Amino acid sequence: MNSLCLTDATVSGIHAELKIVNGELILNDLGSTNGTLLNGHRVTDTEVLHDGDVVHFGLVIFSVEKTVEVLSSSGGFGSKTCVASMHEDAVLYQGFDRLLNQPHINPHFQPIVTLGNVETIGYEILVRSNIEGLESPDKIFKIAAMRMAEARLSEVCRSEGLLSAIQLHPSSRYFVNTHATELETPRLIQSLKELRDDFPSMAIVLEINEAAITSVKYLTELIASLKDLNIELAFDDFGAGQARLIELFEVPPKYLKFDLSFVRGLETASKLHRASVRALINMVHDLDVVALAEGVETQKQVEICTELGFDMAQGYFFGRPNPLSYWQEKLICGQTQAITTVIVAGKTLGPENFVC
Repeated sequence: MNSLCLTDATVSGIHAELKIVNGELILNDLGSTNGTLLNGHRVTDTEVLHDGDVVHFGLVIFSVEKTVEVLSSSGGFGSKTCVASMHEDAVLYQGFDRLLNQPHINPHFQPIVTLGNVETIGYEILVRSNIEGLESPDKIFKIAAMRMAEARLSEVCRSEGLLSAIQLHPSSRYFVNTHATELETPRLIQSLKELRDDFPSMAIVLEINEAAITSVKYLTELIASLKDLNIELAFDDFGAGQARLIELFEVPPKYLKFDLSFVRGLETASKLHRASVRALINMVHDLDVVALAEGVETQKQVEICTELGFDMAQGYFFGRPNPLSYWQEKLICGQTQAITTVIVAGKTLGPENFVC
């Protein structure tokens, strides 16, 4: 006879076992149909539960809470430990479902500019949410990971982002992101085909984090599919870890986004260091790849990046990520180009200097 019954169709008749052993709360799955998850990972062996852990029995969600008042003398979980008390993260699951099924995505746009003439050529679309507790991408994707829904969330972000982009500037170029769980799966290509069907004339650039690149063969197939869909490819965060030069040589993207760690170190870098970066940029140009500097925040960084040969840049100096309404106001004021920083009479003027 089960001591705890959950009336949900996704929970098996005999689903899992919870027991206290030596003051620790132990979890075992008992061969359930839909499985038991601990913090987003399927339980395949005995697991020790800790305060704040999130547990799925099928689609039913609980979190573990160590209640101080009922601790046993050993300092572990007492017999009255509250297993079904909702932790803050577990409460957000309901909001996350709303975010996916009735999208509450609030896309933010950050301008990407050409160096030299400082012209805005496009925007990266960044995920934000209107749901309390899920405003930031870190929180959103933390819950998505527990639900094993990162790929689905990534698709929704791209679709909702481009839907807003149409209202901003339909003829601009938009950089949309992927999640590592999407790579090397058939669904990524299918989702991009659906995206192109929904937005047939928009200029789209697909960003892939360079750390997630594992297969030259897959990249070759992906680029061929992107070419058919008239979607360009960008490698993101290049150089954040080990630069994937083999993939870069074999399957060059259209854009290579140098990680902000490159830019932040340039102001104090030695001549030899700068020369090495310049040589890397020259190599990128030899591959007919556009070199884009991320994280540009100062006039000095703009000057150095321009001198070293970067083609484009992105960062707070040119504009912070802001929602559709912010950029629409700038367009209405006729100051689209004023978002980018200019120098007037020797004085550096940034976005904060331009007010409608």
